[in-house]
Amino acid sequence: MKEMVNSSNLTSWLLLCFLFSPLAESIAQVKDMSTKDLTEKSSAVLYGRCSKVKCEWSENKSIIYTYVTVVPEGYIKGNLGSEAVIAVPGGRVEDIIYEVSEMPVFTEGEEVVAFIWTNPAGKHLVTGGYNGKMKIEKDIKTGKRVVKGKHEDSDNDGETLESFVTKVKGYVRHQ
Repeated sequence: MKEMVNSSNLTSWLLLCFLFSPLAESIAQVKDMSTKDLTEKSSAVLYGRCSKVKCEWSENKSIIYTYVTVVPEGYIKGNLGSEAVIAVPGGRVEDIIYEVSEMPVFTEGEEVVAFIWTNPAGKHLVTGGYNGKMKIEKDIKTGKRVVKGKHEDSDNDGETLESFVTKVKGYVRHQ
């Protein structure tokens, strides 16, 4: 009887470990980054409107990328030109979907702040996964544009675009 209880306890313990291990792993994959961290790790920081979103296979057909074209209203750091093309791993080509859960999703017409780094192959990628893309929305009460994002130093109501740009420029000056 004692062996049966021990066996049952062990089975329960293993089952709990098995159930919670994927949760722990997925939480650890993307570290929340502050705006300062994102700025420091980025070669460019821009804000503007997404004008085009297109998914394509990589050259060797091993991965699908979503290519996001952003027309910058302004650069806070660096400069990628009059149109910035950002490669985001994941997307859909015909009936094949390649999902990368830590990556941000961009939609045509939305206004964003994007933190970008350039890999050795020359692709412009979002810094810090979903942390590196923040939406710009119009505040209904004030009419001002606010930056909303999932980063540790933001509040739920967002921060005015003007204030956010000033803050990030301060981080750039101190690098």
